[in-house]
Amino acid sequence: MAQIVTAIYLLMMLVAGWRLFGIGWPRWVKVAAAVGLICPLPMLFILPSLLHPERPFADLLLNIGVVLTICGAICLAGGMSAAWMRKRRRT
Repeated sequence: MAQIVTAIYLLMMLVAGWRLFGIGWPRWVKVAAAVGLICPLPMLFILPSLLHPERPFADLLLNIGVVLTICGAICLAGGMSAAWMRKRRRT
């Protein structure tokens, strides 16, 4: 079940990057929206581990949250590059 949720999250980041960077907003708005899309799910892992570092598996939760943040950013960047390549191909 955890692998399915992770795969869905990463697929959603890929699609979000493709759609987000295909629209005509200013770049700073796109980056702010991208940060807002990436951060919520990994924060569910990072915040409890930072608030209670003495609990068991706190370091594991922190690592999972950091990896989800990095992988989400990579998938969003992949969607962004796909949108740019498609836009460049059309012109």
